[in-house]
Amino acid sequence: MRKPGPRALELTLSTRIAFGLITSCYMATGIYVLAVCIYFAQTSSTSRRAVIITPNILATLITAGSYTVTTALIGIYGSLSPISRKPHLIAYAFSIILNMFVSTCIGMWMWVRTLDVHSMYAYNWRHVWPHGVRREFQDTNTCCGYLSPLDSPVQGSHSCLNKDAFGCMVFVQTYAQG
Repeated sequence: MRKPGPRALELTLSTRIAFGLITSCYMATGIYVLAVCIYFAQTSSTSRRAVIITPNILATLITAGSYTVTTALIGIYGSLSPISRKPHLIAYAFSIILNMFVSTCIGMWMWVRTLDVHSMYAYNWRHVWPHGVRREFQDTNTCCGYLSPLDSPVQGSHSCLNKDAFGCMVFVQTYAQG
């Protein structure tokens, strides 16, 4: 059997351009995810985003965006000399497969979490959201605590002074889903 000549091992220009465009789109996705994360992180603690975007979500966005950008850089580095940097291209291909698998798992986890979103709001009210967000709900909607005035109220809120006050659960759900 005859060995292929050096010309047979070269990639065509159109293949290299297509690889470059796909890798650029992949990197742009990672940069976009990081930009969205920075945008949400700069949101004030009393805005609607503070109710939806928790520190766990921000950490996940940072991790996903950084991973995507890093693997895209590995792909670009490997594509500059595809024959001699073949291990980089193989690592790039496996990293894309891993990224798709992890993204699918995160998507399934998020879907399962949304099946019980009301208990998630309760947990976030009690343990995650800052006092400013909870106080804003209480003062704006004349409610106190989550289920009742005894369920994690923000002390000093005008609404909690009313002995007939009720919980903010309905207002939180309406606000977050509305």
